Amino acid sequence: MSDHHSINFSREAFLHPVNLGFLLTVSFLALLNSGTPWMPTLLFSIGLGLELLYLGTVPHKPWFRRHIVSRRNEELKRSGQTEKNQFAQLQRAGQKRFLAFRAIYDKIRTNFQRLPESSRPLTDQLTGRLDHMKSEYLAHLMLQERYREYLDHSSPESITIEIRNLKKEMASVTSERLLEVKQRRLQILEKRFNRHHIAAEKAEICRSQQQTMEDAIHYVYEKSITMSDPGELGGHLDRLISELEETSAIIQDIDDDIPPTYTVLSQLESQPDDEHGSFAIR
Repeated sequence: MSDHHSINFSREAFLHPVNLGFLLTVSFLALLNSGTPWMPTLLFSIGLGLELLYLGTVPHKPWFRRHIVSRRNEELKRSGQTEKNQFAQLQRAGQKRFLAFRAIYDKIRTNFQRLPESSRPLTDQLTGRLDHMKSEYLAHLMLQERYREYLDHSSPESITIEIRNLKKEMASVTSERLLEVKQRRLQILEKRFNRHHIAAEKAEICRSQQQTMEDAIHYVYEKSITMSDPGELGGHLDRLISELEETSAIIQDIDDDIPPTYTVLSQLESQPDDEHGSFAIR
């Protein structure tokens, strides 16, 4: 399944065929009415306003995110990058948690198959939602390991000491060029310090979401043993998936840049100041 925390939903919305068709139509109409001085400006103004409204709302809608994630999952299946590939990237502890989650998922599907044939359309819908939650759970496990890797390589205490020492050094520097280099290093250290605290908070959010999904899958399993009407689970799963997607939007903003960021910053910090050069830190 797709690790959709790395998906830029705003970019997907902009490049969606419907949106590109709209932009092309506005441009074409403006060209057709170029003989009227005020018409192209009016058309472009209306088009820009609608485009900003579209980009400000649609990328955050759960139905749009489900559509993009579903399409990305299909692309991954066609390219051979399956759940098995992502599972292999997890550490042993993460693999055990996912196997336990999937075992309960398989039991739920077995219980659904025992329900009357008339319930099949509804159980198929519920299975699709459970598939989505299983994909979310795997993505959160992978994301949690990335956060942990980042936090293990970042010590706020050592960064604080480095900032304090660097400020003392800067107080006695007389060379403008050297002071500029140290100022850039100070900015990097401060960004590292702030990012560590943000990452720690969002790692906790991610961990809490995993626990929520584990509680939910157990709840669905218990209900699937005795329930006669699968419809009673539909609303619960819809609310849960919506909450998961809202939280995914919260933790998405620093997900993509964590691994390369801490690697590059660590390399910069390990170099002496005189090796940085004015271009190397930019």
